[in-house]
Amino acid sequence: MHKKDIDLMRRARNVDGLIRALEDPDENIRLAAAEALGSAGDERAMEPLERLKFSDTDVDVRRAASSAHTQVAGRLAAKRAVERMRLGA
Repeated sequence: MHKKDIDLMRRARNVDGLIRALEDPDENIRLAAAEALGSAGDERAMEPLERLKFSDTDVDVRRAASSAHTQVAGRLAAKRAVERMRLGA
């Protein structure tokens, strides 16, 4: 896999492909995939990012996964808050 593959998946919002890329042997690919998943904000990425932020052998990948996990969690919390406001209105 190459960095351009990650870019294509990011643009296509291919969350499943990006999650699979988290297991790539190249740490640069894993890092780029984690960052892309953070931007996507999809709930399916939560568990794989959480696992990666504690288990990856590369410190930069762990940091990227941790940041992405926080981004996704924030987006989900904001989405839930908006849904609660709509239901309460």
